[in-house]
Amino acid sequence: MVSTALFTGLSGLRSHQRFMDVIGNNLANVNTPGFWGSRVTFADLLSFTASPGQGPSGSRGGKNPTQIGLGVQVGSIDANTNQGTFLNTGRSLDVALQGQGFFALTDGQQSLYTRVGSFGVDEQRRLVDLRTGMRVVSETGGTINVPLSGTLPAQQTGNVSFEGTLPAKVNGPLSEVVSSTSPLFAGVAATKTTSNTFTEPMDLSSRNGQEFTISVNGGTPQTVTIDAAKFSVGNLNNVTFAQFIAGVESQVNGIKVTESGGAFTFATDAVGEKAQIKFDNKTGNPLTFFGLDTILTSGTQSAATGATLLNDLTINSKDYDVGDQIRITGTDPSGAKVAGTFIYGTDGTTVQKLIDFMNLLYRSGGNNGATATITDDGTLTLTADQQGEAKLSLFISDDASTPNTTWNSFKTTRDGTGPDEVTTSIDVYDSLGRSHPVTMILTRDTSDPKVWNLKAELDSQEGTIIDGTINGIRFNDDGSFNIVTDANSDLEFSFNGLATSQTISLDFGNPSSFEGLSMLGEKSTAAATEQDGYAAGSLLNVAFSADGTLQGYYSNGKTLDIDKLRIVMFPNAAGLQRLGDTLFTESPNSDDPILTSAGNAGSGAIVAGVLENSNVDIAEEFVRLIEAQRGYQANARVITTVDEVLAELINIVR
Repeated sequence: MVSTALFTGLSGLRSHQRFMDVIGNNLANVNTPGFWGSRVTFADLLSFTASPGQGPSGSRGGKNPTQIGLGVQVGSIDANTNQGTFLNTGRSLDVALQGQGFFALTDGQQSLYTRVGSFGVDEQRRLVDLRTGMRVVSETGGTINVPLSGTLPAQQTGNVSFEGTLPAKVNGPLSEVVSSTSPLFAGVAATKTTSNTFTEPMDLSSRNGQEFTISVNGGTPQTVTIDAAKFSVGNLNNVTFAQFIAGVESQVNGIKVTESGGAFTFATDAVGEKAQIKFDNKTGNPLTFFGLDTILTSGTQSAATGATLLNDLTINSKDYDVGDQIRITGTDPSGAKVAGTFIYGTDGTTVQKLIDFMNLLYRSGGNNGATATITDDGTLTLTADQQGEAKLSLFISDDASTPNTTWNSFKTTRDGTGPDEVTTSIDVYDSLGRSHPVTMILTRDTSDPKVWNLKAELDSQEGTIIDGTINGIRFNDDGSFNIVTDANSDLEFSFNGLATSQTISLDFGNPSSFEGLSMLGEKSTAAATEQDGYAAGSLLNVAFSADGTLQGYYSNGKTLDIDKLRIVMFPNAAGLQRLGDTLFTESPNSDDPILTSAGNAGSGAIVAGVLENSNVDIAEEFVRLIEAQRGYQANARVITTVDEVLAELINIVR
């Protein structure tokens, strides 16, 4: 049986020789684009059975079979189908598959397959494999023609698409409002009343020469002197109520004195919270005689109403007298001047009478009129009767000869606006490829907040609008687009220099969809985003997209699809038969090719400008090379050892 070992070692040499052959081929193709490395799997040969195995019986146990192996063989050589890395080439026609698919090629007789997308163009402008000259197969099974130059004719715009949201919140239309910068207040004067009462005539002789002060509205104290000269009487024993009142008022500004039931009331001319009055003794103690204290007293105020007397307004510095004038000036909503003079007493004495006078001046209720009112907080307002932009203004002042009141100024507190509007613009193209900017204004319908109307605008230098309105763009309760109730959803233009008009259809989206135009929230993002027209352009370049489509890029910015690569997959890609040139063909174990497209079912997306490198790992191959060498050496040692044993056997018989 020594010879058996000799042939066993020989099988080992043969198998490890195949192992080194595979490793050498892998290393030889380490820089071959699209190359799949291979691995070797060993299997033992049939074993010689010296004795069969025996089962246990009685008191004896079982016995394993006695077998001697007869060597080794190559069980399989398997392709490594893992993805290789990408090498950047910068060529637009170099492509790689980021997946398990294959490119399809044809020699006119059969289809072959490769992972190498090194493509170019032959003299017939067909896309070919640069390594073999085979033609690249298109998705439909034909060849791919590549235009190297050419002009893309202009295409006039036929459709415009809208996207985004119109505001659901209603913000207009609004009327312009002019308001006083601060509210009007009705005020009550600060008052002091004597706690002592007197009979007429009054005897003030015991108070001759005494003095007291009155401070009015926080000002400098003003002195009141009790003597006959101040009260215009011969002596102080016989002072009438009228003489006393005149004597006090002649010495103090800003107060009025009245008498009732023998008691005197001192009141400030000013009214409201800023009105103040305070008494103090200066010489003697006259306040005790009159029954007055030294406590500061202030007036009060509340929001003015229409019934408030003009003389009770806190902005008064002194009361109006009959015949005093109040000037009303300004502009009505159209910008026309307004002017008039309110006569105190003749035209009225209340705030409401002043408001009525203003309404007559501003033609309240007219087309360009405005209406004056006073709000609950006392703010005087003037509101344009019509909605939309206005030029409303108001100014109130006293006549220069009688400046009784410092009237508040007025300012615009709300600008007039029309119905809610959203404006968008887009360039459309005519049949000559000329662009024309078209502005489209979407306006909310005033009768239904879920309906918008569209109006197109075109500069006269571009052409004229034949039909530029689309009404009834309706939305559902959830904000999705509903329908255009207008029978016509097209715009029609006549562009300068062209004999025929051009119709453009507007696409707002599908019913009950949010993909086009919708109505949500408070702000607008609505815009005309796409149109299908373009100017003429020249071909600049061709390149592949991620789905394998060969596209032409033109100088007008357009990208047009030329053709599409056929991509195939196999149930068992490792079972393909190699033909050289990194080409594969079907084998019985690969099954038939499955036609697909890039990016589907694991075939992989197309990456342009790169080639797939070999997937051979040099470090791994060197390790395997060492394994093959050691295996070969070991089997060679078996042969030399058997040779020595045989030599000894021959020497025995000598």
